[in-house]
Amino acid sequence: MRVALLGAGSVGTIIGAMITEGGEDIVLVDRCAEQVDMLNTYGVRITGHFNRLVPVRAILPEEMEGKYDLVISTTKQTALAESLKRVLEHIHDETAVLTLQNGIPEDISRAIVGRKRVMGGGIEFGATLREPGVTELTSDVSSLGITFGQLDGEITEKTRAVQAVFSHLGQSHITANLLGLRYSKLTDNATFSGMSAALGCDYGKILGNQQAMKCIAYLGREAAQVIKKLGVTPEKIFGLQPLLDNVDFTTEAELNHVIHEYWAPLYKPFLGLKASMLQDLEKGNRCEIDAINGKFVEMGREVEVDVPFMRMVVTLVTKLQDGELELADAWSNLNYFEFPEFGN
Repeated sequence: MRVALLGAGSVGTIIGAMITEGGEDIVLVDRCAEQVDMLNTYGVRITGHFNRLVPVRAILPEEMEGKYDLVISTTKQTALAESLKRVLEHIHDETAVLTLQNGIPEDISRAIVGRKRVMGGGIEFGATLREPGVTELTSDVSSLGITFGQLDGEITEKTRAVQAVFSHLGQSHITANLLGLRYSKLTDNATFSGMSAALGCDYGKILGNQQAMKCIAYLGREAAQVIKKLGVTPEKIFGLQPLLDNVDFTTEAELNHVIHEYWAPLYKPFLGLKASMLQDLEKGNRCEIDAINGKFVEMGREVEVDVPFMRMVVTLVTKLQDGELELADAWSNLNYFEFPEFGN
């Protein structure tokens, strides 16, 4: 397959490097001329839990030529529509367009490239772009992988071909329940990524603090309540499956059980991970909070489920990116969360 990867950032460079190393015909496409130049000159250098230097091909969007059989998009959701409109002249009737953004990006992609082309998926590893051409894998090597599927849930020859491409990354799984996958990944992002951004810290600091982990538990329960009301069956990703059977609690003892027996073991492999939303805040960029915790606020309103912890994360992160709160003091934002008392 002829493959174009849009967005050669932290996640995109790792995916592009591994697929390139696997011998596939792939080019990395990025708007940043410095990043493109560094990738072409030195390749992708992966640090952290992985030590690898991989030569790759990289181009600017205006340098794309011909038609591609697979377009992988790892841009921020805020740049998704623009990047897909640019690529329209480079896709054909059978091109697969795979969106790997946070949130529910398929609502955007199908409106631009057409429903039959759209696939969606979730990555299962964490990464940070340290400098142009250098990406740190911040989760264990065993986390390298992807689960994806078609909007209609069908598993076709095209789906299998895309799976073969991603087999070079690591684990490559197909789901017939893309929406269930999306809401599980959205829960992942709305819990630890949301709190990482709101508190200005990595996952390890959250895992080591009982108050922060209580917030995780309440966020997870709100997500599961919304998902159930939507009638969606969440898929399991890296062990996470936001069903009320897994994350609900009605007493202090049950809350502590959920924290220490469910959430903490799932996220211990990601101790050093810093949310991409926090990375955006540190760079002074707008982040995807409205597409992540904000999506649960929106859906909660639709299905009449109150989500006060989701709302608080949106409020705090919005104030951080607008300069109303200081990122240097973000850990103190933990004081804004109010925990309801348990009844007798």
